[in-house]
Amino acid sequence: MNFYAHSRTDPDKARWQELRKHLEEVATLAEQFAPQPWKAHARLAGLWHDAGKYQLKFQKYIASDIEASNEGGDGRRVQHAIVGAAHAWRTEMDLLPVALAIQAHHGRLKNLGLLEDAINNVGAALLKDAERDGLPQELLAAATPPLPANAQDKLYIALATRFLFSSLVDADSLNTEEWDKGEARQADFDSISVLADRVEAACRETSRAALERADSSLNRMRADVLRQCLHSASLTSGVFTLTVPTGGGKTLSGLAFALRHAELNGLQRVIFVAPYTSILEQTVRVFRDALGECNVVEHHSNIDPDEETDRNRQACENWDAPVIVTTSVQLFETLYADDKRRCRKLHRIGRSVIFLDEVQTFPEQLLRPIHSALDLLTSQFGASVVHSTATQPRLLLTTKKDHATAQAPREIVPDYPRHFPVIADRFRMEVLGDLKMPVSLEELAAELGRHERVLVIVHRRQEAEELARALGKDCLHLSARMCANHRSSVLNEVRGRLQRGERCQLVATQLVEAGVDLDFPVVFRALAGLETLAQAAGRCNREMRLSQPGRFIVFRAPSKPPAKSLQRGLDESLDFFRAGMPDLADPEIFAKYTKLLLSNLGQDGTDTPKVLAHERDLNFPEVANRFRMIEDSGQPVVADYGDAWRRVLELRAPNGVTRQAFRRLQRYTVSLQPQEIARLQKLGVLEPLLYRRDESKPNSSWVLKEKCVDVYDARFGFGWQGGERVEPESYIVG
Repeated sequence: MNFYAHSRTDPDKARWQELRKHLEEVATLAEQFAPQPWKAHARLAGLWHDAGKYQLKFQKYIASDIEASNEGGDGRRVQHAIVGAAHAWRTEMDLLPVALAIQAHHGRLKNLGLLEDAINNVGAALLKDAERDGLPQELLAAATPPLPANAQDKLYIALATRFLFSSLVDADSLNTEEWDKGEARQADFDSISVLADRVEAACRETSRAALERADSSLNRMRADVLRQCLHSASLTSGVFTLTVPTGGGKTLSGLAFALRHAELNGLQRVIFVAPYTSILEQTVRVFRDALGECNVVEHHSNIDPDEETDRNRQACENWDAPVIVTTSVQLFETLYADDKRRCRKLHRIGRSVIFLDEVQTFPEQLLRPIHSALDLLTSQFGASVVHSTATQPRLLLTTKKDHATAQAPREIVPDYPRHFPVIADRFRMEVLGDLKMPVSLEELAAELGRHERVLVIVHRRQEAEELARALGKDCLHLSARMCANHRSSVLNEVRGRLQRGERCQLVATQLVEAGVDLDFPVVFRALAGLETLAQAAGRCNREMRLSQPGRFIVFRAPSKPPAKSLQRGLDESLDFFRAGMPDLADPEIFAKYTKLLLSNLGQDGTDTPKVLAHERDLNFPEVANRFRMIEDSGQPVVADYGDAWRRVLELRAPNGVTRQAFRRLQRYTVSLQPQEIARLQKLGVLEPLLYRRDESKPNSSWVLKEKCVDVYDARFGFGWQGGERVEPESYIVG
């Protein structure tokens, strides 16, 4: 009897996929994808992942329903993934990672208890059925490889299990796709060496042109940073820091290091990681100009599918490209994920250069899990990691207790301290009033009104909106209450006004202070952590074009920062100010500041969700639930901005509910808190994005009704009060 892995509606079974062929091809691919010590385990996972399809009842099912091959959710389904897991479980405990990966390959990784229950309750019996019905014994008789020598490190075993899971899922998906389409996916990117040559040439040309235009100390520093980045690229793989002053050209020079380092060390790709999409959007433009659009894959939540290529969409599934640009949320939540979709790309992270931009922004409550994963990637999975920022905290928090193999970092620009005096005259820091006493918004507005071109960064959205109103209608405003397309439009207006030398007053929350390429002669910043102040100061006289230093003015805001970690940073900074005006051009001050800040937290304070404890227990669902780079940020609401409603109607059309259609709305959404959702519902201005057949299930996403007024404001977005000021009947037009 012939057995099949996948069927077609065509009754001619010659066009169906033979099961044994599928198993062997997936095994070969999975072995290719897996890290070196786990290749034999990955091969077994590929050979056994669909062993349950040898059940006759599954073959009957597959003949009647082509969705059966992926374990459809209806009551008629025939389970198959648990069969291979049951065989791995009964063979050797050394194959526990294999059993976990096989059982999850159509869904999510389980904890040990759930896996054992599934095997005892269902899997063992189905394995007997498959063996009776035709499962070849030679397929099951493959030799069991031993676990690697450092298998006693449970954190390593947990991440290695995800790597196996990723290798299996990607291999299975690619093989099935190739059978279905009749051809393999094309990955005809330029080589790492070609891209390294290309970006190096672009950097040298930029440096040469800059030096010819103006023989400035800033441009000489940028040229020297590039030279040292290229020189350090020949170092062996491992952990690095890149400490460069704001405006020192670390983005392109860092890319030049990463690509040349990858070439010389046999690494496969560069993954550029930033904390905010506002940074990524401008970084992607720079990278694509240097490397060519097709070689750079952009993967984050705010991608506009109208601007995205098919190639980019495919590569986002498994990061099969030489340069990936993504967010820290996407990277780290993948490393601690439990689901098939997120984990599919994980095996591509091994043997990569991971370039972490603005590392000072990592959430303090997750620092130990973050550094644990990074240390494992460098010591066990062949990656190089670069910690890049102008405000280097120089704290790699993983201790020998976590990993005996943790590596010490090497600085890419060893003489970085000599570059910081170059920017010493970029600005002069001042204090408005007494930092012990808050400045009222009225006083602040009066001070700001004296400046033609000024940026002010405050803690809270309420303050930003009230201050912008006080400064008049011509004052621009930026906050997370505005959708991504709206924010991009405002940033373009800001840059245009500055370039034309026009009046430009901008009030913003902290989303503009790290990596956003703005250049104001005067910047005001509410007192916060030293690294935050330095990042904000980097928007002041950024290109050093002024004939005298810019003005960077620190003040005490009327309200406290919105998060406890930010308040702790403010308190620690206040101690520095009490001792005199801190020198933000001194790179060593940030390591001292961060050390003092974290010493008050203790080790438990850098893993408050207890992620690593559950990771050691291989409790994958609990880890995924606890590891959140951003705390619950509310529910998405689609703003009535631009052509958002056209995209909503496309989503609601027959067969319109696709992942692609949802992604087309991401740049038009804003996350609102439950109490704000409730207020807008009471006002009658919200409707569900999609109406559920099962009304007992709560809606998770909303859309602002078409033709509403005074809810989503053309200047402030949703505003800090969520529409509380206006009576309900004034909201609907027509």
